[in-house]
Amino acid sequence: MSYDATPRPGSTVDVGDSGPQPYHRLLRNPVTTWWTVILGAFAILAGWMVASLVILSLQMVIRKDPEGTVSWFGLLATNLSLIVLIPLSMLVAQKLNRQTPGLLSSVVGRLRWRALAWFGVAAVALELVMLGVIQVGGVDLLDDGGSGVAKDAAAVIAVTLLTSTFQAAGEEYFFRGYLLQAVGALVRNPLVAVLVTTVIFTMAHGVWPWESPALFLDRFAFGLVAGLLVIRTGGLEASIAAHAANNVVTFIFAALTNSVGDSLGATAAPWSLVAVDVVKFAAFGVIALLMARKMRLATTCDLPLVALPVPGTGPGSGPGKRLV
Repeated sequence: MSYDATPRPGSTVDVGDSGPQPYHRLLRNPVTTWWTVILGAFAILAGWMVASLVILSLQMVIRKDPEGTVSWFGLLATNLSLIVLIPLSMLVAQKLNRQTPGLLSSVVGRLRWRALAWFGVAAVALELVMLGVIQVGGVDLLDDGGSGVAKDAAAVIAVTLLTSTFQAAGEEYFFRGYLLQAVGALVRNPLVAVLVTTVIFTMAHGVWPWESPALFLDRFAFGLVAGLLVIRTGGLEASIAAHAANNVVTFIFAALTNSVGDSLGATAAPWSLVAVDVVKFAAFGVIALLMARKMRLATTCDLPLVALPVPGTGPGSGPGKRLV
C-alpha cells in the first residue's frame, strides 16, 4: 500500500521520501512539521517527569528505603515510573504527529510477538552464558557480591519478573522508538540518528565519560547495538528483548547477592565487567541479525504513515455520520 508523499507547506516530507520507508523515517510524514517532532520529544519528557514525580513521591510517603539501598517497593516504583514512557510515546506520536498507530513498534504497524519471543530466548540464554563466564572467570562485579541474599529477595524477584520487561520496553519506546524517529525525521542518515540517540540514552542514565569511562562505554555500547538492531530489523523487538533480558537477569542476581541498590544506582563499573558486557551486546547483535534474516522480518514500511481519518468526521460532516 502506497502513501501520499506530496510535500505540504512546513511538512517534513521531501521528494526523496516516496516509496517504502525505513524505521527511523516513520515520523517524517506529510502532515508533520519539523518542529513538532522536537516538541513531541520534550512533551514526552515533561509527561514522564510529572508521572515520575507523582509515583516516586507516593513511594517515599508510603515507604522510604534506607540510604544506599533499594527494596522491592522502591524497585517497583522505579519500574512503574519508566513504564509510563510507553503510553506517552504512543500518545504523542499519534495525537501530535498524526502517525499511524503501531509504527513506533515496527514497520508493519504492530509488535511482532513471535520475533520478540525468539529474540527473548536468545537474549536470556546469552545472559546466562555470560553470567557463568563472570562467575567462573572471577570477573569483578559492581560490589563484592558476597553479602548474602537480600531479605526481600523473593519480592524483588517477583517485581523483576512482573515489571522489568515493561520497564525496559518503556525506555526502548522512547529512546529507540520516538526519539530515533524524531531525529530520523530531521536527518536521513540512519547512523547519525543512532549515534545521537545513543549519546542521549547514555547521558540520561547519569553517566559521563570523565566520571566513569568504563560505565559510559557500557551504556553507550548497548545503546549503539540496540539502535542498529532497530534499523536493521525494522522494529523494537530485538532491543526490547536485549534490554529486558539484561535487566531481569541483573536484578535477580542482585536480589540473590543483596546488591539491588548497587545495581540500580551504579556510578562506576570495573573494566573487566564492561569488557564482558560489550562482547555480550555485540554477540547478541550478530545473533539477532541472523535470526531476523531467518524470520524474514520487514525493514521498510508499506503502510500509510499518517492515520487515515474516520469517514464522516472531517470538515462539513454532520451529526450521526461517524462510522464506528
